[in-house]
Amino acid sequence: MRVLMAPGDMRAQPSGTPLVGEGCAGLAAPQVAAALARGWQEARGADVVVQAPVADGGPGSAQVVPSDMVTVREALQGQGPVGQVREVDLLQLAPASGAGPGGGRASGRTWFLDAARLVALPADPAQARQEAREGTTYGLGAVVAQALRRTAPADTLLVGLSRSAVHDGGAGAVAALGGVRGGRALVEGRSLGLVLADGVALGGMDGAGAGLGMTVGVQEWEAQERDRLACRHAADLLRVAQTGRLEGLTVLGDSQPQRLTPTTWGTGAAGGTALVLRALGAWALPGARVMARLTGLERSVRRQDLVVTAAGEVYDLLEDSPVAVVARAAQGRALPVVLVAGRSLLPRGERAGAGVSSVYSLEQPHTDGGGWDAGGEQALRQRLEEMGARLARSWSR
Repeated sequence: MRVLMAPGDMRAQPSGTPLVGEGCAGLAAPQVAAALARGWQEARGADVVVQAPVADGGPGSAQVVPSDMVTVREALQGQGPVGQVREVDLLQLAPASGAGPGGGRASGRTWFLDAARLVALPADPAQARQEAREGTTYGLGAVVAQALRRTAPADTLLVGLSRSAVHDGGAGAVAALGGVRGGRALVEGRSLGLVLADGVALGGMDGAGAGLGMTVGVQEWEAQERDRLACRHAADLLRVAQTGRLEGLTVLGDSQPQRLTPTTWGTGAAGGTALVLRALGAWALPGARVMARLTGLERSVRRQDLVVTAAGEVYDLLEDSPVAVVARAAQGRALPVVLVAGRSLLPRGERAGAGVSSVYSLEQPHTDGGGWDAGGEQALRQRLEEMGARLARSWSR
C-alpha cells in the first residue's frame, strides 16, 4: 500500500490563532509527518510511506520546501517588532518549482522569503502585549527590502506572512522600504506575491485590530486606539500610493475589481505590512494554496492509495486551509483522506463535504490527561507515532 503523509503544523490555538513563535508548543509540519510515518511503518513495514508536509506561509514555511527544490538558501538577519535580532530564510527555488500568481511558469527565478518568522505571534502573553503596544514593522520592511535587492527584473519574490501582535498599519515597513517611491523602485519589474497564512483584514469589525484583545490580551480601549492609529496610517498611505494611479486592485474571489482599503482581504497580515506591499503592486493568495503548488502536492498525490493530513485544532474547515487544500488534491483522484487532529469539533457533514473520510483526535473527550499537546514536543511525537501505528492497523490492506 502507498500512503502519503501530508500534514500541516500542529499548534495550539488558545485565542483562535495558532501560536507559532519562539517558545510555542506543538510541532511543525515536517516533524508531524515524520512521527506519523514512523508509527505507520513500525506497524506495517512493507507499505510505502511518502512524506509531503504542507506549509501555509506562516513562520517556518521555508523548512517545508524539499531540499531538491532549493538552489540557494540564505539567512537574512533582521529585527523583530521590539528589536529582537532574528534570522529568516530566503530561498531561491529550482526552475521546476517556480510559479506565478495564477499557477503558470514564472519568467524569471522564483524566491521565497519566510518573513512571517520575524513577527510571529509570541507564546508569552507579556511579550505579545509589549509588541502590540510598542512594536513596529520596520525590521520586517528592511528584510523585505534586502530580499528584493537580491532579485532581478522578471523574478518572482514570494513573501510568507501571517497574523502578529504588532499592529502599526505597516508604518514601519513602508519607512524601511524608502517610502512609496522607494518601495515601488524596489518592486519595479518584479512579481511580488504575498503568501498569506491568515487572510484577516487590517481594519473592520473582524479585522486584526479588532482581534487584538483576544489574541494579545490588551484592554479593549487599547486595542481600539491601536487600530484607529493603524487604519489612519493605512488610509494616508493609500492616498499617497493611489495619487495619479487609481486603478482597481482585484480582491481574491471577486469577479469585479475593487479598490484596496484597510478592510480588504489579507491586508492585516504582519501588522499591516500586507497592505503596504499590496499598495506597492503585490498580489496576494492564501498561503496553503501557493505552498502546495510550489512543493508539488498534486504530483505527490499521484499513485497513492491513502492520504493522511493533520492539524492542531480543527473547529471548521476554511476553504484554503492546509487540510482543505490536501483534501481537494486527493478528491481529484478519488482518494480517501484521513485527518489527524490534536482537537477536533468538526461536524460530520462539513468534513464529508470537504472530502475528509475520517477524523482521529489525539485529545479524547472526558479525560483528565491534559490537552493534546501536554508534556511537550517529545510526548506529542510519541502520541503521533502511536496514532500512525493505529492508522496503519485500520487502513492498511
